[in-house]
Amino acid sequence: MALHREPVVLIADDDPHSIELIHSALGGEPIELTVANDGKGTLKAALSGQPDIILLDVLMEGIDGFEICRMLKDEEATREIPIVFMTSITDVSARVKAFRLGGVDYIVKPFEPEELVARVRTQLSLRSMTKFLKEHNSRLERQIAERVAAEAARDELTRELVARTEELRQANEMLSRELRERELSEVARAALQDQLLLAHQQRLRELSTPLMPISDKVMVMPLIGSMDIQRAQQVMESALEGAAQRRAECVILDVTGMKEIDAGVADLLVRAGQGLRLLGARVIITGIRPEVARALVELGASLDTIVTRATLQDGVAHAMQVSGGKFVAPFRTRTS
Repeated sequence: MALHREPVVLIADDDPHSIELIHSALGGEPIELTVANDGKGTLKAALSGQPDIILLDVLMEGIDGFEICRMLKDEEATREIPIVFMTSITDVSARVKAFRLGGVDYIVKPFEPEELVARVRTQLSLRSMTKFLKEHNSRLERQIAERVAAEAARDELTRELVARTEELRQANEMLSRELRERELSEVARAALQDQLLLAHQQRLRELSTPLMPISDKVMVMPLIGSMDIQRAQQVMESALEGAAQRRAECVILDVTGMKEIDAGVADLLVRAGQGLRLLGARVIITGIRPEVARALVELGASLDTIVTRATLQDGVAHAMQVSGGKFVAPFRTRTS
């Protein structure tokens, strides 16, 4: 088992006073701070140290921050490291350029220490969830590959068994009948395995949490089937990651197709909505039935920052109205 390490934050700045202020603001956090004073040093530290986040100044001698960001995003090894620009430049065009190059945030100096801490915590949390999802997907891919290999080996074994059975049938009728019974047993076993595999695949589909864009600013996540704590956790992680990546202004969580929601699941859905609000996205929950409403009331969940609508269509209409997004694809919903 890999040893747990504290998140690493790389400060890329050539101003000693600025570095000292950042150290002072983040010194109480459970993180490791490293420093690079120029462009070349930043590139080297990012490649060798693989920090969890880079606080990047724009105005540095030699290679400026914009060019450093472009070079880091061109490298496979550093492409996914979040970059937060920290600069005294307030020009809107500089902000736009920073985000176009792949920056995740833009902080203007002089900064408020509390704001810096909050933004760094948010980016580190998103980075942690992104790593978790990557590792989880890798494990699923390995399991699927192993299952496919096992099925191929089973199919080959079945073909060999059928051929051998035919040869033995010609030599001895009695033995042939026994082999036919064995073959029927093997077919039944194969059918049972296929049923189990189908059930497992169905479960995987239920666990999937697709986050679908319906405009350039609005995304919807339809939740269908049964919901437990593990799946609710996956819903929260998928919604946060997708909203952050696409910079969504509205995220619709549609619970129309869910069988039931207990207090624990309702709590996680509310927390997902609160997390999306921290990312700047409006949250709309649609399809709330009476039993779901009771779960939320019993939980004592605060929905002050979350909009609710009776149907998905109402939620989409509200989201399009408040966001002014450009519609990008037809959207269909299944009615019960």
